[in-house]
Amino acid sequence: MESGILLHISSIPNKYGVGTFGSFSYKFIDFLKKGGQTLWQILPLGPTSYGDSPYSSLSAFALNPYFIDLDMLVSDGLIDKDILPPERNDKKTDYKNLSHTRYNILAKAYERNELFKDEFIEFKKEEDYWLDSYANYMVLKDEQEGKPWYDFYNDFKYKNPSSMEWLKNEYKNKIDYYKFIQFIAFKQWFRLKEYANKKGIKIIGDMPIYCAYDSADVWANPINFQLNDNLTPKAVAGCPPDYFSPDGQLWGNPLYNWDYMKGNHYDFFVKRVKHSLKIYDILRIDHFRGFEAYYSIPYGEPTARYGSWVKGPGYRLFKEINKECKNANIIAENLGFLTKGVHKLLKDTGYPGMNIFQFELGDLKNIPLKKGYPENNVFYTGTHDNQTIMSFYNDLDTKARNIVNKICGIKFTDKPNLKMIEFAMRQNSKYVIIPLQDYLGLTDSEGRMNTPSTVGNNWNYMAKESDFSKEFLDYLKSHKRN
Repeated sequence: MESGILLHISSIPNKYGVGTFGSFSYKFIDFLKKGGQTLWQILPLGPTSYGDSPYSSLSAFALNPYFIDLDMLVSDGLIDKDILPPERNDKKTDYKNLSHTRYNILAKAYERNELFKDEFIEFKKEEDYWLDSYANYMVLKDEQEGKPWYDFYNDFKYKNPSSMEWLKNEYKNKIDYYKFIQFIAFKQWFRLKEYANKKGIKIIGDMPIYCAYDSADVWANPINFQLNDNLTPKAVAGCPPDYFSPDGQLWGNPLYNWDYMKGNHYDFFVKRVKHSLKIYDILRIDHFRGFEAYYSIPYGEPTARYGSWVKGPGYRLFKEINKECKNANIIAENLGFLTKGVHKLLKDTGYPGMNIFQFELGDLKNIPLKKGYPENNVFYTGTHDNQTIMSFYNDLDTKARNIVNKICGIKFTDKPNLKMIEFAMRQNSKYVIIPLQDYLGLTDSEGRMNTPSTVGNNWNYMAKESDFSKEFLDYLKSHKRN
């Protein structure tokens, strides 16, 4: 029975505008260890683009260059201290500033790539199954002013062989530069992960089920997706209308061509999982129900109202994953509309599912919170998409709040957030994960990470060094799971 904290890398305190794989991440690991925790959950680590969502990445394999720690570049001899940006005291992650400044510093680091010549060569060999196409894609985006690949000149949109050969010769150094950035990011990440593992901390990572349309993955391997001859999607992903969203959710990701992928043993998706399990100790796969049946929305529809459910790959996919990824430690995000088929798939895989405190009040008559939970699951007070637990509690009507008070033993003088966390810790679940903001008792205006179906003011929560106080540490120690 283990527990841990959900805190994305971008939210780690840092003096240069965004959390990194640097010194405070090491301090956070020490904090977890001292507090009797064994798990650190993060969000996807891929490079982000418009909207800054880690769930809409430019690559399913690359790491976000923003997470490269600048002080470590100095200590590794890759840049001089005098080119470091001014120190900041940001309360939120400033992605706009990062997009204008960070790559200039990384370009300086690349000028000294000979310092790691042999390691870099080995990295390029090991990661060539995704790295070449990613670097080519990034160079083309730069040269075409950030346009998505489907708006590239046709020679590059369709990857004309002679044009691609010209690109590799003409932009050899810039392609190598993008590969070097990834080399440094992976080097720093694995150094951090090794430190965490030595301290007894396991990293829970997160893998979105779908790839972004504008990504190196779709550009490089369009045959794996449901695209027309002109490479526009035939249909896109989303969720159907429900009580909370009358138009449903239109995500816009191209859907997988599962029929084609079945013929090559789901090679692309298996590679994604295998790569992710190399990066993380435990992998949470998002939207697990989409493997049993996925919601298909005709491309061009303005809402998700007129989609339909289509049978997914089911257990066949996980048989192939098991062949390549022995004893894979996977968590299934099994939230949302679940059928008997989804429940059977979860049982067949043996993966733990998820329960979210905020979703467990039911209709206030049949209340799952009263029943307890099976051991093979992961219990959360909330996720990155939820309100903070304090805002959730504050927004409850009187009847619902009284139910929560009774179940959690909340009295007038208590801190409700801590009592709800303590309820979570008492469950028999395999893991209990608490967002940092819930421990701190923050409201949505102070600490919400994401509000689904909105753009702007998301993904920018940043913790403060003072949040990790002795009082907080003492609380963790005294309330750790047995």
